[in-house]
Amino acid sequence: MRIDTHHHHKKAGENLAFVFFMNLAFNIIVIVGGLATNSVAILADCIHDLADTISIALAWVLEKVAQKESSEKYSYGYQRFSILGAVIISIFVIIMAFIILQEAIPRLFSPEGVDAQGMLVIAVIGIIFKSLSVHRLHRGETFNEKAILLHQLGDVFEWVAILVLSVVLIFWDGAPYLDPFVSIGIALWLIFNLGRNLYKSVEVLLQKTPDYFDVAEFKSRILAIDGVNSIEDFHIWSLDGIDSVMTLKVDVDFGKNVENIKKEIYSISSDYHVVDITIELD
Repeated sequence: MRIDTHHHHKKAGENLAFVFFMNLAFNIIVIVGGLATNSVAILADCIHDLADTISIALAWVLEKVAQKESSEKYSYGYQRFSILGAVIISIFVIIMAFIILQEAIPRLFSPEGVDAQGMLVIAVIGIIFKSLSVHRLHRGETFNEKAILLHQLGDVFEWVAILVLSVVLIFWDGAPYLDPFVSIGIALWLIFNLGRNLYKSVEVLLQKTPDYFDVAEFKSRILAIDGVNSIEDFHIWSLDGIDSVMTLKVDVDFGKNVENIKKEIYSISSDYHVVDITIELD
């Protein structure tokens, strides 16, 4: 039995389109601001924000692909393209975070002067743009949205830190080392959180039992159905971190109403985001 459901990918595509255009507009501001202020935190964000825009565009495209119906070549549909996007994006952003570290660490030992007032203005604009993106994504269900959300949330923290940093630098000329220090902190935050998202995405690709799926509870509910004797074979894996596929072989008493048994199994399975079920009765 196949339940047709792509609503979360459609919504994800709309959310990512909004965030893409927000980031594209902000890219111009960051590039100009980074060159004008000579701040390594902002210059690093030039690279960082370009990576944002590219990764969001990729996520948007792959979410559109994930909405396509199944075909002869992709009999389970295209939902896994969403997870593929999450893996690529996570790896890409982690690489960019290491580039930020490479830029920022040397400046700890040879800090340069920055335009603190210019940093303050750009930081306020950054907080506004990134907060709008976080608000749009915070209820997203797909791994793609979660990957981009973590990235955008990291950007909000970064711009808040740059805002505080710019205020400190306005009143304290002797603390230019704080600029690269902030960049290092944000880069480490991104590496940790995107690394976690990458790990979860790879688990889905390796067909690990979904974290939200309680196997013992599910089996006990199936075994409680009148006419079910035992579960002889059971497999479940996730298509995209949300919807799952299941195959189930059940030993039943054929003296009972077999169709009712199937209906109850379908009903229980739907509570666990199972959208494709193959049931064999023995």
